[in-house]
Amino acid sequence: MAQNALHHLREQADFCRIIGVYPQKSRLIGPIKDAVGNPNNIEGSELIEISLPSDQEDTKKMSVGIVGFGNLGQLLAKALSTKHRVLCIDAEDKYKEANAAGVECFPTYAMSSFLSDLDVVIITAPLGEFEDTVASFPIDKLSGKLVVAAAPLCAHPKSVLVSQLGPDVDIICSHPMFSISSGDKDNVASLDGMPFIYEKVRISDLRRCANFLAFFERERCQMVEMTAEQHDASTADADFVTHLIGYLLDREVLQPSSLASKESAALCDAAELTAGDTFDDFYGMFKYNKRAKGYLDKLRDNLAKVDRQLAAKEA
Repeated sequence: MAQNALHHLREQADFCRIIGVYPQKSRLIGPIKDAVGNPNNIEGSELIEISLPSDQEDTKKMSVGIVGFGNLGQLLAKALSTKHRVLCIDAEDKYKEANAAGVECFPTYAMSSFLSDLDVVIITAPLGEFEDTVASFPIDKLSGKLVVAAAPLCAHPKSVLVSQLGPDVDIICSHPMFSISSGDKDNVASLDGMPFIYEKVRISDLRRCANFLAFFERERCQMVEMTAEQHDASTADADFVTHLIGYLLDREVLQPSSLASKESAALCDAAELTAGDTFDDFYGMFKYNKRAKGYLDKLRDNLAKVDRQLAAKEA
């Protein structure tokens, strides 16, 4: 279709040159951005920038509330606050972290006030606490809103949200695979290239949904749409084993070194991955993955086998 359009354009125009092909709603970076940053400086030309109503709709400012202000919640807050109004709420005292992120923080007893004016509610609470967190919401305050679950497993949050929220509540289940440790929360630019897995479970307000997802597209995330069940089947086992190894290889066991091999550096990365997580996050990955106990038993057996082999050599 594009080639046909260009062929027709060449028939009608005296001159036609293809400068480049860019994805819809993308952005220029690097020297190209610098070169075209002020197109009116181009000699002999006067360019007019035109924006479409649909472009304005996709960038409409929304009110976004984040429930659970751990590492992921703080990262999302810092990123989203560049385009949207962001509020947060957590069972623990997170006022210091909220001030650092530039967002307003609410105590849990003010949940109704927190939810009242929101367009989007993002739940980043640990998996083990997810069901209790949703149960604590005044359900009537969620009417007409978009609720987004952001968790390492998606099937359990999906089941909870579908069963507990009415049909007037839109639902997205997502796994922002940002791999952000406690030392990286300030690095908002690190969203570039990271996968954002999501399922549009139930959507009635298509424009609001598109506006929310468009933010991560503009941040150059790898947007992957799949069902919650497909996601868990593809990633749950690897994520659990990776986090398990990370917990076993804490910094006292494996300390970073400038002379480390690639293999050692990869193990250090696994340990760093879990450094910013709470054990509740890891427990949720264990509890809601039916195969997790089998992997834990297998690793235990493998460790015992290696121990016996070493003891036999020493005998």
